[in-house]
Amino acid sequence: MSQVPLRVSVLLSIQRALWDEVTPGLRGVLVAVSESAVSGRMIFDHVPTDDDVDDCSLVETHVIADMLPEVTVTLTAVGVEPPEPRELLPGEEWVYLRKEPT
Repeated sequence: MSQVPLRVSVLLSIQRALWDEVTPGLRGVLVAVSESAVSGRMIFDHVPTDDDVDDCSLVETHVIADMLPEVTVTLTAVGVEPPEPRELLPGEEWVYLRKEPT
């Protein structure tokens, strides 16, 4: 029986962890996966509030619970206010991206 690749496990885990955590101010969620680490950003259309940081921490906790102990998971809440573009950093991919006017 083959194992699910880490990237697939991470993407599915984050999507599930986002259930009921997507707020109107969330513009996107990005993740970078390496052999033993997962790093991600939850991008908000404002400076992240304490509630946004708590939501990010909760998503991170759910993902940690899905991973093996040797996998480090770090999610960060960041603000990228429109019209500033949402941009991928090297190695990142989108997990969630809200529709915005072009």
